[in-house]
Amino acid sequence: MLKDTHERCGQCRFDYARIDTECWGDTSARRIMCPICGWTKYEEHTGLSASSTLTKRNEKRGYGAYRLIPPGGFSGYNAFHMPPTDEVIGHIRELLDQGWKGYLTIWDEEKGKARLLAGSPLQKFEVSSDDGA
Repeated sequence: MLKDTHERCGQCRFDYARIDTECWGDTSARRIMCPICGWTKYEEHTGLSASSTLTKRNEKRGYGAYRLIPPGGFSGYNAFHMPPTDEVIGHIRELLDQGWKGYLTIWDEEKGKARLLAGSPLQKFEVSSDDGA
């Protein structure tokens, strides 16, 4: 179900923080990350039934987020859990200027919301596949 792949962000309240899951043996994990502000929540569960036990949980404040898609490639979303340095911001901007797709946001403490610094979150449709489509 689509509603099982998104959750409301606990920081900026964006309705579609992404949920990624994985499972190994009888243990499973969920990582919820806001692609706007970088807020992240992580949970591990033991037991795959309805009576599973939460064994680990943490939540990280977001300081921005980014996505970088190399030419002809794919990539996930990434978050900053501490304010990024000017060097990191410059490197991401440089890659976007060189033709990588994606975006970069940082958390604006004064305004209490994320600010788009470079790129566009809507560029995912501009990535071509190997067959040129």
